[in-house]
Amino acid sequence: MRVTQDSNVVISALLFGGKPEQVTQYILASDTRLVLSSYIIEETAHILRTKFGIDPDLLQFLTQLLAASQLQTFDPWLNVVADSADNRVLETAVAGRADFIVTGDKLLLQVANYQDIAIITPAQFLEEVSKWQAGVSRRETGEKNGK
Repeated sequence: MRVTQDSNVVISALLFGGKPEQVTQYILASDTRLVLSSYIIEETAHILRTKFGIDPDLLQFLTQLLAASQLQTFDPWLNVVADSADNRVLETAVAGRADFIVTGDKLLLQVANYQDIAIITPAQFLEEVSKWQAGVSRRETGEKNGK
């Protein structure tokens, strides 16, 4: 399984815990491949610095996450949603052949599915993992975005 995490999920995992942290811990502990890009990393670092006053270089967990990820490089090409940062997340997932985008972003969640990439919340991802471990995945049932 290949997963792209949006910066909001990475930041929530780092600072607030809960389901975003559970998703991240699952990815780090499993055979799941985390797919990130310089765009997601730069946005995460920028938000950590400007909104939270945190130097991202000092966060060991972020360093561990980056070391475990597959970094995608590309020139921007999509214009699917109004927010350009959201388009970079979609591009990262497409370039990295991700199965899922895990996000809390309402605009991305409205897209629901893009080029057979399910766009889901951290809670939905954890549900999907439970189904997958039980042998029944969203892909097998044809379910999209929890519907």
